[in-house]
Amino acid sequence: YDILHFHLFGANLCAKPLAILAGHRSIIVHDQCNDASREKNPLLLAADAFWNRCSNRVIAVSESTRRYLLDREDLPEDMVTMIPNGIDVEEFKPGIHSQKSSARKAQGLPHDAFVIGGVGRLVPQKNFAVFLDVVAQVIAKNPQVIFVIAGTGPQEAALKAKADTLGLGEHVRFLGHVTDRISLYHAIDVLLMTSDFEGTPMTLLEAMASGLPVVASAVDGVAEVCGNERDALLVPARDVKGFVSALERLMGDEEVAKRLGANARATILKCYEIRWLVRRIETLYETVLGEQR
Repeated sequence: YDILHFHLFGANLCAKPLAILAGHRSIIVHDQCNDASREKNPLLLAADAFWNRCSNRVIAVSESTRRYLLDREDLPEDMVTMIPNGIDVEEFKPGIHSQKSSARKAQGLPHDAFVIGGVGRLVPQKNFAVFLDVVAQVIAKNPQVIFVIAGTGPQEAALKAKADTLGLGEHVRFLGHVTDRISLYHAIDVLLMTSDFEGTPMTLLEAMASGLPVVASAVDGVAEVCGNERDALLVPARDVKGFVSALERLMGDEEVAKRLGANARATILKCYEIRWLVRRIETLYETVLGEQR
């Protein structure tokens, strides 16, 4: 291969050393978020910084990720390039009425219910425990609302147990791994993200491209993509009452929900379209190859 492009923490620590031993010289690493595990373990942070320095370039998917690599891992500024994730806007786009009806039927959801969705791996970073706390408070006053969680992960059993303890019953449905994400976004009315940290989350970009209003934690990469009251409602991380208030506002004001969804789609078209991302990465490849020659 002329270029090896590694994604995420594990590949950086395991696969890249093997590539270097095999004599590869053109190496790029893609860093997706400010992984809290590095902060908790100084050895991991040092190891990641060391192997990052053995790359030609490191791609950060958000400005906050780039700053983390410069400030916490002390990487040279000219080594780190910020290129956000991108979305195929022809694939992810707002659904028409018939598509929404079919999507709800496929997931067994009532066609006339207000459906709030959470999408992601069931891991501590995504904090679906807070998501369930929000469910409990919303349905206490709005029992007609349905929540769905799409995804699997190591916390699945614990989250289902918490849902039972809170007495959420049919108000929250665990959908497991959903392969047709396009249909999933057509089936819900709002995306709720309760993450503790993010890079440039694909779930957020996909939902925004689909014209959905978003309620999300105002954390690093999320806040770089969204503007509060412009194309999302942003809430401090773990602020259950704040999430509840934002959701109830969207449930009671269809015009605000439509405005946020339309602005979200416009933001994706302007800044996060996949072809722009591809061109940026191609340019970086050409730069690295030119340096090697």
